[in-house]
Amino acid sequence: MAKDYQVNWSAHPNIYNNYSERSFNVYFSEPDSGVNSETGLLLLIPGFDGHANSNVYQKMRRVFADQYNLVTVQCDYFGQEFMQSYRSPHINISPQDVASVFQPNEIDLIFKEGFNSAHFLDIASKYKIWVKAYEVLNESNENFNDMGLMQALDNITAICYVIQILKDNNLEFNTNKIIVYGQSHGAYLSYLCNAFAPTLFKLLIDNSAWLFPDYLLNERYLKHEIGDMFLDISFTYMASKLDNDSEILHLPTLYKSFNNLCHIQSFHGTTDSLISHIKKRQFCNTLANCMYHEISEDKLDGSAFQSTNHGLNSDFLELFHFVLNNKHFEKSTDLQLNPIQILTESHHYHFDYSSGVPALYIYNT
Repeated sequence: MAKDYQVNWSAHPNIYNNYSERSFNVYFSEPDSGVNSETGLLLLIPGFDGHANSNVYQKMRRVFADQYNLVTVQCDYFGQEFMQSYRSPHINISPQDVASVFQPNEIDLIFKEGFNSAHFLDIASKYKIWVKAYEVLNESNENFNDMGLMQALDNITAICYVIQILKDNNLEFNTNKIIVYGQSHGAYLSYLCNAFAPTLFKLLIDNSAWLFPDYLLNERYLKHEIGDMFLDISFTYMASKLDNDSEILHLPTLYKSFNNLCHIQSFHGTTDSLISHIKKRQFCNTLANCMYHEISEDKLDGSAFQSTNHGLNSDFLELFHFVLNNKHFEKSTDLQLNPIQILTESHHYHFDYSSGVPALYIYNT
């Protein structure tokens, strides 16, 4: 059985808060048989509603480590806690709004000492109604769902730390077998990681990445059924109010700035409502080394591909098996992380790897 580790390490300084110091949790598993010259590394990046401590990601780290001879890596990346399900929904409702639905005694119970959300949810669950709410996120400059640079930096840092551990222990591994696998927004972050460290990853597996974070432009909505009631909860993220540099966050623009060397396997459904499969196909067709898999009804197999919607309702393990089946990796021990320069109309981004982990410096242009 794979050996599991969890450590808390220094993270990349917060670029939104005067480069203040931070720490983050990194999780990694090594094969039960140990690390050898055939061993690779796999960075797993979950998207919204996913995290390293979920059952499926713990299983993936352990199964993939042993089955494919991989050191599997994850982290709790910047602002990830704000990407989960609702925790503090605020319901803005008055007695007049429910007078035509609830009984007078129910209204009295809900509003007699101000609005009581617990009583409201209990009573409303008995009615076939649709209720709007918004999530109280409590984001700040110190920690928020930036959907971009900091989240990518944390993920690159996590796998670079594990690489340093292997090197410090004189463990030889296969640098041609370094993989990043992401779901939805996690797949989008995988593309950012590849762009910011273009010699690191040799295989990128993309399940339904968007080309630009939609929640930087629009609210996120979660629909939750409580009894007979539907609760429609909106999330307005702090990042949507910032002056974001769209050139470095928009994948078609970003990927024009460098020569992609990583082999990409991209999977996208024909009924994805977050990003058009046509736009995704067009993007992939412009990239070197990108293989685009369009998942239509006739491609559904009941396991790796169970839907043509966003995320494909995929069994994450089966999708990985689909890609890795009969995949051969040439052996190498060479890994050179060179400094990276990305220029946009408004900024100059310098990614330095001289310490073994990324350090980002941003200058106005």
